[in-house]
Amino acid sequence: MPGEFSIEELDALDDAQLVKLDWKNLTRLNGRLLELHAEGALGNEGLAKLPRRPILCIDQIERIDDEGIEATFTFAASADQWAFDTDESLEMLFQDQLDQLVGFWGCRKADGIGRALSSGASKLHQSLDFQAGKQVRFVMEKRKWMENKAAGGGGTAVFNGRILDEHGEVMLETKNVIVGILRPEDINALRKEHGGSQGVDSDSVGNPSQLRIPVYDENTIEIVRNGDALGPVVALQKIDPLLWPLRYHFRGDPVVPGNFGTHGMIALLKEIAQREFNLKQPVFTSLVTKKFSGMIFEDPKQIRFELLDVHMDDGKVVAKEANLYLENSQGERMIADPIYTFKNIAVADS
Repeated sequence: MPGEFSIEELDALDDAQLVKLDWKNLTRLNGRLLELHAEGALGNEGLAKLPRRPILCIDQIERIDDEGIEATFTFAASADQWAFDTDESLEMLFQDQLDQLVGFWGCRKADGIGRALSSGASKLHQSLDFQAGKQVRFVMEKRKWMENKAAGGGGTAVFNGRILDEHGEVMLETKNVIVGILRPEDINALRKEHGGSQGVDSDSVGNPSQLRIPVYDENTIEIVRNGDALGPVVALQKIDPLLWPLRYHFRGDPVVPGNFGTHGMIALLKEIAQREFNLKQPVFTSLVTKKFSGMIFEDPKQIRFELLDVHMDDGKVVAKEANLYLENSQGERMIADPIYTFKNIAVADS
């Protein structure tokens, strides 16, 4: 049957043979097909693309059908083969893989460009960090697919997602991962509004090493104290076309991954937990909801992280609400409302 190839059969094909396959109807995809998709070489130039490695941390999709997705990733055999600093927190990098898988599923259903829109409760059950040779499994269960016929194309996919270790134990789970498949013209309109016109040299990506996910800039934290709670707590981060994720996240349509912004917010909460609440080694534990209503494109600007009502609750430090704003270089809001919003981000001592 069309689409019935084993991973081993796909691995035996060269690029010229792989690009001739109907990737939208394959039930399995090997790593090279995912890389070709990221390059726009599968007839998807101008449409949805997976990110390039190292942001893409999926080696193969072992099952993809109308009901769900199962995929795997194996860490490099040694630290010097791993693109990121080995002490980098990886929960949001791996959350991004859940979003990417849902977007990939959706772009098989409808032509367009995938963007993460929101998710529900996310909880970390085990630490997600570099372990040489360790394999993790992504399991995505479809809840709903809504085709946007009235809007002229695209659609919205809703999945529950889990990341499992080699023993089948849950490491991270996220409910209601929602990804929209948007029309290219809608993305272009957002690029104009949110500052994305300069482009990025996506052909010279090189071989990265010891990367860190960008967070707020040093010496930009400001804290307002309000009794036992803190807030707002703010920090700033400069954005420009040289920011490394822009070279790897969506060739021809560079954008900072939304989960990297989430990572920055969590990093800010961790620092506040250490400085103000005496946690020794805070780690992410959970968040209740996140919503992305805008994007961080490549033109020079700054983003403002804002934590509200930061307090201690049953041994955890919690930000009841958190927002991320787009600002120009003078600190003026480019858009009045936050482009990312979060509820109840929590960290605790490891």
